[in-house]
Amino acid sequence: MKICFRTATVGMVLALAGAGAVTGAAPASASSSGTTATSSLSCDAWQYQRGSRGHGASITCHGSSFTGYVVCHQPAGNLYLRFGNRARSGGTSTAWCELNAEVVEAGALPF
Repeated sequence: MKICFRTATVGMVLALAGAGAVTGAAPASASSSGTTATSSLSCDAWQYQRGSRGHGASITCHGSSFTGYVVCHQPAGNLYLRFGNRARSGGTSTAWCELNAEVVEAGALPF
């Protein structure tokens, strides 16, 4: 994966977040504490999902309403962003990539 694609994707997520904070966490197997926090949103580590719809990630957050997101990587090298369902504090949001795409990053945007 090229660095310029990742930089552009992260820039897009930050632009979409506006003045809100973006929370991202490593998968549970790679996280030491399992929790990432911002000023108003505290999230557990995202959980990788695999299903008939493809690959995705779910995340549970506390503190405010939020929407989960995933950055997806296609075999051809394309990166794209997908958003999950909006959830209330304590709920879980799940976002899915298309078939044959892998999750390279996931997190949550507070509302």
